[in-house]
Formats: sequence, structure tokens, C-alpha cells
Amino acid sequence: MRFRSGRFAVAALGAVLLVSGCGGNSDDGVDYGSYPTHRISGDFDQRPSRARGILAESLRLGERIVLGNEVDPDLTAGRGGGVLVDSTGIDDSTLSGPQRAALKGYSILGGYSALSGNKPFDPAETSKKFLAVSLLAFPDEQTAAAAARDMEHADFLINPDNVPVVLDAYPAAINHWRPGVPTLGSWISWKSVVIRVFAELPEPDFGKLAQQVTKALQLQLAALERFTPTAASDLPNLRLDPDGLLPRLVKTDDYTPDEHTFAVYSTRAFAAASAKPAADFEANSSRGLTSIAVSYNKMLYRLRDNTAAIEFTRHFIEATQTDFTPMKGVAERDSISCAQLKEPNPRSPDASRYRCLITRGEYVAKVFSNTDIDVRRLAAAEDSILSDPQ
Repeated sequence: MRFRSGRFAVAALGAVLLVSGCGGNSDDGVDYGSYPTHRISGDFDQRPSRARGILAESLRLGERIVLGNEVDPDLTAGRGGGVLVDSTGIDDSTLSGPQRAALKGYSILGGYSALSGNKPFDPAETSKKFLAVSLLAFPDEQTAAAAARDMEHADFLINPDNVPVVLDAYPAAINHWRPGVPTLGSWISWKSVVIRVFAELPEPDFGKLAQQVTKALQLQLAALERFTPTAASDLPNLRLDPDGLLPRLVKTDDYTPDEHTFAVYSTRAFAAASAKPAADFEANSSRGLTSIAVSYNKMLYRLRDNTAAIEFTRHFIEATQTDFTPMKGVAERDSISCAQLKEPNPRSPDASRYRCLITRGEYVAKVFSNTDIDVRRLAAAEDSILSDPQ
């Protein structure tokens, strides 16, 4: 499902309350409420699951997705992106209706996309740059090649003015455009993966469009050289969280793999769906961020070391100080820093009014709630879990 900015908005408050049988305690004088204060591993990565495998493969593709600014420095505004498929198939509007229809009947093992423009989305904007790069994984090379042809053919047929064109650098790519319209679509298969690129420029200049698409394909093919597609038979055993990050977050709901509420992202995949992919990826990478775990109303950032974690926390607080007011944290827990949103977001029903950051070792956790008492209880429990040496 395509993400937009704020795609990891926290779960509704009703979903983050008690976890039966896992209550915390206050023997040390700290109020944990009913939150567990120890890791709860679960078996979400142990039993075979094709649905989990599809999500994990999609996130692996996200580690290799090309960002728009790498193709054109003007493409710095995020326009969506993220996981393209779930266990039922395509679950995204990045691809056109005819393209999605052409893929019905295909077994799709994973998919990820990155959409960017020179400006944020504006339906009234008529002069713009836009680039969409999508990756779709199939069971084998023959199926991927057939899927690319079917997608292009279905898209080609929707307008009688479409004209097939050739990219000199990639004669194997299948492409078309409409003369006088400033867009160009291209599909090419690499091993068992289909790369789909759609480019838009202010003017209908085929030469410039071809250059834009050619560069996108060049960079994406180069990035995939370091990628090994997962075989269909191995997909159910693909792990979502091989480094065990998710159990380091307080358990507040079921351990059900989901791209929004229970998953682990690489820095690149995470940035691809943000409002500022170029800036976020560069900043997070330079600060030593290596991965991000998302679990309902909590996020865990893993940094290269404790020094990087402390700096990451400091920067995050400074970057959000115009929106948040510092508030009391948890007594004798210097690792916890809390804040209150100055003005509730009227567009979000999620539990996000109060926030705490917890810094321990190479980890920074971020927890949310809609009450100040609850967010401190949650933060205290999270701090205890991160302090567990296991």
C-alpha cells in the first residue's frame, strides 16, 4: 500500500492499552502501568508464512530502490511510495488501473516504489517534473519478462495516440509515449524482477524524457546487481526481523507483520516514502542510522553506536521543537525525554499528542500516546526493555 508523509502515524489509542498477562510493576518506584517491562519475542518470524515473506521481500527491494534525486537533483519532494503488494496481490495506486489488471493471475512475490517530484503534490500544477520507479518480483525470469510485456501492452492500449519508442541504451526495454504529452513509460525485466519507470517533464521533449528514463534504468539496474531475489519456495521462510529489533519495543498489540504497524525498514526504504526522501536519506545515513523498526505507536531507530544515538536524539528534538513543548519525563531516568504537541493535528485521529524519546546504547526509541501519564508509563517500560542486556 502506498505511503505518504507520516505513513507511520501511530496506532489509535484503543490499540495501545493493556497487554493481558504481561503487566509491568512498580517495585522500583517507577509507574509502568500495565505495560510489560521485558522483551516478548513471539513467533512471528518462526513459522512459515507466505504473507510475511511477501512483505519481507518487498522491504528487501526497498533497500535497492532508486530515489528521484539520484536521477535528477530537482526531484527532492516525496510524492508517495512504499510497499506495492500484499498476500492478495497489488495493493497500491502507483500503477495504472490497466497495469494492475494485467497482473491479475500473476504470482507477485514482492514490490516497492519511490515517487518524487520537483514540488509536493498539487492537482492544479501543470508544469512539473515527476518520476516513479517501481520494482516487482516474480517467481522466475520468464514470468517477469511476460509480466513486463503485459503491463506495457495494457497501458499502451488505453490511448490510441500512444507510440512505441526505443531507448538506445536499453533496447530490451519496452517503452511508449504520446507525442505532444510530456510523459514516458518504460518496463524492463532483470532476472525475476520488473523495473517500471514513469517520467514526466514540463515539456514534451522526447529526447529529454528518454535521458531521464535511461538514467533511472541505469541507476536501478546497478543497484540491483547487489540484490539476490528470493526463490518462491523460500519465500515463506524469509524473516521480517532477522536482527530481533521488534521485540525491543514494548508489546502493545498482536505481532502481525504489516508495513504500517509491524515491520523493519532500511534507511533507504524508509526515506523513499517520506516527504523529503533526498534530505532524509542523506541526513539519516550521515548520522549513522542503519534501520528502523515500527510497532504500532512505537518506533525503534538503530544507530551505529551510542555516540550516534545521542546525537540522533539531540537533532530530533531540535528539529521538532517548533511543534513540541518539552514536558516532565520519568524521575531518575535521564535516558527519557518527553514532549507535548503544541497543537493537535486535526487530520490525525492517532495517538500522537504526547511523545517520549528513549536513548539506550545504539538505540533510540520513540513512543506516543494521547495522555501524558500513559506516554510516561510506556516510556518507562521501553527504557526498561532497552536496558535488558539479553
